[in-house]
Amino acid sequence: MYLPPIYNGRMKGRFLVLSTGLAMFSMFFGSGNLVFPLVVGQMSGAHFGWASLGILITGVLVPFLGILAMMLFDGNSHTFFARFGKPATFWFPLVALSLMGPFGVLARCITVAHGAFRLLIPETPLWLFSALSCIFIFFLTIQKRRIVPILGSLLTPVLLLSLAAIAFFGLTSKPLPVSATLAGWESFKTGIFQGYQTMDLLAAFFFSAFVIKHLKDQSAAEGHGTLSTFLKSALVGASLLASIYCILVLLGAMYAPQIASLPPQEMLGFIAEQALGPMAAPIVAIAVILACLTTAIVLAALFADFLRKEVVKDAIDNRFAILTTLIIAFSTSILGFSGIAKILGPILEVIYPALIVLTVLSIFQKLWGWNVIRIPTAIALVLKLLTHAI
Repeated sequence: MYLPPIYNGRMKGRFLVLSTGLAMFSMFFGSGNLVFPLVVGQMSGAHFGWASLGILITGVLVPFLGILAMMLFDGNSHTFFARFGKPATFWFPLVALSLMGPFGVLARCITVAHGAFRLLIPETPLWLFSALSCIFIFFLTIQKRRIVPILGSLLTPVLLLSLAAIAFFGLTSKPLPVSATLAGWESFKTGIFQGYQTMDLLAAFFFSAFVIKHLKDQSAAEGHGTLSTFLKSALVGASLLASIYCILVLLGAMYAPQIASLPPQEMLGFIAEQALGPMAAPIVAIAVILACLTTAIVLAALFADFLRKEVVKDAIDNRFAILTTLIIAFSTSILGFSGIAKILGPILEVIYPALIVLTVLSIFQKLWGWNVIRIPTAIALVLKLLTHAI
């Protein structure tokens, strides 16, 4: 069938927007995204609307601003941080990749997977599951180019279908919460803080290069404006992520009495069991476990590469770098989800406002010629340090 060139071009443009938006969503949809909205909902109760607004600001709006900032810098994180001097191009990636890697998100992925695994074998201790997971991650990290794309393409749809089923049956079987332990403003601040914990702004700085390159290449090839295509794609990805966050916050609020005493990493599994029944919950558990371990493989590989190339200057081989990474991750993971959160929480609370200032001013610099970057970012960091100390 003949299609006019204009129509054909529109179809390609729409497919580019959709595919890029889904890629952005997948980049941010990790282990913390399944847990922190539930925690926010459980804490906020009847003020789930205010709590949702808070986590949407720091968990959705800010990370997508981060992608925009990186796109304006052609996805080059080295150039992005070089404005703070040459040391920043080493120290900032080291700190960020450490937090996203074995000292933070990588270890957290293992604890979330353990929480889901307890639906299958409840008595499994964290240390044993973590040790076996690290062995599994070690061997698959070596083959990450073959394994991760396959798992990622299969697991994202399964996770989304599982969440849709949990949402439908979970939201229709419970009344809306009428009580709250936190006031509206406190619920909003809780949402803001838990949005920090997703660490998706850091992910935008380091993981968005592939999405940005794909967007720029396809936009140039098809004659579309890159910025307009980005904004449309971001709307797709942000809308999907925001919808899931709002649903999870509401589920956390509706099931608050039942999950109040549960560890955060076990909340989703409990709600899945309540909403779908004991037969369906293991399917959700397996999807969550594999999704967490797939994310862990990517994070382990990224930190190991940086450790080998930038820290020790190829003094060790790739396998030893991965092994070192996973030994650290194991040591961190046995602290448990809440233990990791207690370490990351104060750090993120201090650095995130400065990172947000850096992101916004970077956009201003590229779009409107604003060149004062260092001082406002430093002021934001110092002020937060002082208020946190007080």
